[in-house]
Formats: sequence, C-alpha cells, structure tokens
Amino acid sequence: MLVPGNEPLELNNEMTMACNILFITTGLLKGGAETQLLKVARFLKARQFKVRIVSLKPLNDFNTDFGAEGLDVVFLKNWKKSPLLNCFTLFRSVKEFKADVVIAFMFVSIIFARFLKMWFGFKLISSIRTSVISNKWRQIFKLTSGWDDLVLYNSQKSKFNFEQNNLVKRGGLVINNAISIPQITYSKSSEGEPKNFVWISMAHFVPEKDYKTLFRATALIKNRNFRIDILGNLYHQDWPFEMIEKLEIRTHINLLGLKTETEPFLHNADGFVLSSFLEGMPNALLEAMAHNKPIIASSVDGIEELLSGVNCGFLFKQGDELGLAEKMSCIMDMTVEERYALGKNGRQHVEKTFSEEKVLEEWLSIVEQFSEKKKTPLTELLPQ
Repeated sequence: MLVPGNEPLELNNEMTMACNILFITTGLLKGGAETQLLKVARFLKARQFKVRIVSLKPLNDFNTDFGAEGLDVVFLKNWKKSPLLNCFTLFRSVKEFKADVVIAFMFVSIIFARFLKMWFGFKLISSIRTSVISNKWRQIFKLTSGWDDLVLYNSQKSKFNFEQNNLVKRGGLVINNAISIPQITYSKSSEGEPKNFVWISMAHFVPEKDYKTLFRATALIKNRNFRIDILGNLYHQDWPFEMIEKLEIRTHINLLGLKTETEPFLHNADGFVLSSFLEGMPNALLEAMAHNKPIIASSVDGIEELLSGVNCGFLFKQGDELGLAEKMSCIMDMTVEERYALGKNGRQHVEKTFSEEKVLEEWLSIVEQFSEKKKTPLTELLPQ
C-alpha cells in the first residue's frame, strides 16, 4: 500500500547520490521537538545528505556553534519588524538550496512548508509532535492538510487524534523520539545516613507544563526533606518566585533556568516529576527513564501511552496536587533498591523502543524513499 493519495515514486537513473534535505522549524528553543530535529539533521548530514535548517524565528537555545560543526542553519528575523525581509529570505533560502525533501517540524512550520511546496514542488514530510492543535492554526492546517506527502507523529495518540478529527488527509507513521542511552553505575546510599531527596523536573515555564500544581503539591509535603531542581526557561516571569514565597517552599524549589546540558542534573537526581496538562511524547521524561529514574507524571495523552504497562513509577490525575504529593511521598518512602527497580524498568523500555540507533535508522529509511535512494520500501513502513 502506498502513502494514501501519493503517486508512485519514479526513479531517475541520472540522479546522483547527493540529496538536499531542508528542515523548517518554528525556532530552535531547547525543547523536545527541536532536540529531535537536530538529532535527525546531524544524523542525515553524517550519512552524506546535504542538510539545511531554516528557523522561522531568531530563537536559539542550543549552546553550540552550528557553523563550526558544518551545519547550515538560517535564522529569520522578528516577523513584526521584518515581515517582507523574512518572506524574501525564506523564499531565497528554499530556492537556492534546491531541496529534494523538506521536513517540517510543528504546525506553523508545516503550514509554511505546504505553501512553499506549491511553488517549488519538493517532497514534504510533516512531523506532528503533539496530540492537539490550537484553534489559532486549526482551520488553515486542516484546509492545507492534503498537501503533505507523508505525515509523521511521535505517538500513537497523536496519530489517532488527528486522523479521527479529520485534520489530515493522508495516512501517517509513528516514529518515536530518539533517545541517547547513557552509561550509568548503580550506587547505594549509606544505610542510616539522612539524605536530602532530589527531584528533577525539566520543562520551560509555559502554561501547559502546569508548574503551579507542582508548587502546590510541594507545599503539602514541605515538612519532608527534599528539593526539586527545575530546569527550564523562566522567560523573565515573576509569578514562579512570588508563588514560591507565598507557599513558603523556597527551601524546596531550586529554579536553575535554561540548561543546555541536562545529564549532570539527571545523574544526581533521585526521581523525576512532570505535572503537564498537555504532552505529545515528552523528551525530558524519556531522558529521565534512560537515566534509570523513577517517574511521577500527570495522566495525559502522550504520557499515558508512554508509561502504560512499564511499571517505572506513578501517574496522577492532572491538576490534582494532593494526588501528586501522595505519589511523591510514596517514591521518597521507598528503599533505594525499590526505586532502582522502577528506574530499571523505564530504562529497559527506552532501550527497546526509543534508542537513537533504532529510531534514526527509521528516519533514514523514509528519507531515502522520498529522495529516491532505495532501501526499505515505503509501502512496508505504512500500516496495512
């Protein structure tokens, strides 16, 4: 079965092995989607594809010199100040690069890429990273939904929601997030030695991450010996500091801001907590599982799908600070061995399903098909 609505790909005998892959993204914030995009882009570049990334906004949270590593990245300017210049730069970047395949991450970028496809005629792979779309983009996304050549999702729940709500017109595939599996050493704390339990939470301070529920849960158990290291961009907001002071939990909450290197913090943590009310397939949660950490997370679409049957921690009803506080206490009351067993279950699940080696090879198989470099037939990748 071919991608629904697609014509068969005709091989061009004169085509060389060189192939141009253009990524379009809203911005390069330090989020799960952007992290995955860079992993795929770097992987394809290492496989001798010519790669360019266009960021629709001048946002870059990654502590890296893209030019030094040979990665071609174009950042547009502020749209309110330079709308005509941005349109010209975007059009020129796509024209000069002569993309064979465009991979668009996230809704705004997908919409831009669909209109650009009408002019340039490239193959378009659209990557949807969450299970819902905001009303702001819903109608134009739906009206242009037939313009993709393939839609990719990072969770079954996202695929189901978009197909059931007729937001897409083509069959799609689920490709999991690619997660690096670290080397870890198990060490048991000295028996009888009091220990300040360290939680870690990794998410930016945006409404859907619902840090307010986490703060309220912390206040309910503030008599206990623990702290929460929070890694995420505060965006110059005052309310987190004000709420922490009001709830008298400043000795328990450690706001660390944006961190490009999270591994040291994950290594030193005893458990991971996430209180979001909206998630696709949270990269931070997968990274914590790969680091053998017991998990507490809200019971929402992507998280439920990820943790179903894994036995690596606890879910709580989203927005229920009492339930969250109880689950946090339960984890903290466990022995080191009990927590390690939960973490081990999570790590094994990530190793089996989300390892970089496995996932990036899946990306390669699909890109090769659309770039007419045959490997695995695309018909074998799609659900029958």
